[in-house]
Amino acid sequence: MKPYNGDIEDIMEKSLQQHSSSLSFDSVWSGYRKKPMGKRLFSMPVTAFILLVALVATASGGYIYKRIIDKIDYPFVDDPLITGKWKAVDFVDEPEEFIPGKKSCKGDLYLNELVYIKDGKMLSSSSDSSILSDSSSSWTNGLIINKQNKTASIYEIKDIDGATYMFFEWKTGDYIFNMMDPGFYVLKKSDSNDYSDFEPKRILEDDVDLPFENDEQMIGIWQSVDFVKNIEDFDPKKQTFKFGLEELFLTEMIFDIGGNLTMSMDLKKGSNPLITWTKGLVLNKHNKTSSRCEIREIDGEMFMFYEWKSGNYQYRGMKPSYYVLRKMDSVGDN
Repeated sequence: MKPYNGDIEDIMEKSLQQHSSSLSFDSVWSGYRKKPMGKRLFSMPVTAFILLVALVATASGGYIYKRIIDKIDYPFVDDPLITGKWKAVDFVDEPEEFIPGKKSCKGDLYLNELVYIKDGKMLSSSSDSSILSDSSSSWTNGLIINKQNKTASIYEIKDIDGATYMFFEWKTGDYIFNMMDPGFYVLKKSDSNDYSDFEPKRILEDDVDLPFENDEQMIGIWQSVDFVKNIEDFDPKKQTFKFGLEELFLTEMIFDIGGNLTMSMDLKKGSNPLITWTKGLVLNKHNKTSSRCEIREIDGEMFMFYEWKSGNYQYRGMKPSYYVLRKMDSVGDN
């Protein structure tokens, strides 16, 4: 096995900044290190576990693994009982083990609250932040679906001692990679309100009402080649962001005349009228972020350093990292 020469903490932090609006690296890493080895993977969220597997792949020069992939292409079917807010109160191996008022799980619960919206959308908060934000999961009758992790988790609702509880399969890496049976989060219903119009509270908001100013250097097709914490970290001869199993979430940006912008993220390509560009900036009126785009010529090629203002910036005030994109062609050349 080849020795790993990188900084594990730094690499995990970069990937969480790329993909997550509800995970904090400090919370995941410190919680992982404090637990005994036998219990570390039990409580770790799936995204963080996958990062650790990816590190093994990087260290070993190519790690071949097997994983469980659930069926996730289910149509939406309503369940009036699920809508509203639920507070996590326990974590058990089997639903039958739960005793109201007596917590069986030692230590803090990672999951804090879940909100189920009537159209299948979800909000969530975790132990590192009590602020509700958009979740990568969705729901349909009887199932919680996470398309990113390719899991479909069963939920069951029960009335116990005059209160309503949900037992939600928590499919961590132990399930995905070690084929172990998942445990269950137990959540108590707080209310049945409609959160369709709920807007997560942002700590930071940028000025996005800026006029369009042309920039010929920006116009063209740009493809992602790296993801770095600081611009100075980029080396065109050596990719900083290496995972083996992980790929860059943002893959391509096409800057067109008049401020039109097309982005490819997680294999999906499209444009949004609320996301435009002007000289030196990408303006996202939906997220209220204004992201700097710095262009530099390195070894005869043009690179763009694009500020990635994820949920860590919006909801926690953290300094953004940068996507590095190489200019491929001008728009219309193909």
